[in-house]
Amino acid sequence: MNHADIYWTFQTALTYGGNFYKALATAGLAADPSNRERLLRAFPEIQATYGPQSSLHRNIRCEVAA
Repeated sequence: MNHADIYWTFQTALTYGGNFYKALATAGLAADPSNRERLLRAFPEIQATYGPQSSLHRNIRCEVAA
């Protein structure tokens, strides 16, 4: 994923996730690039559930673009 995809993945998790995923998303948004990658490797379900291939991700990006 590129930088924008990662940013929007964490934004999607922050918007639609439960408390645990919201906390991970907050950490991911505050993290440096190395630690963001560590979070995504440690929790691949973030990308699977909230990443660019998900409808939630596409919806939140379209809402902001509109």
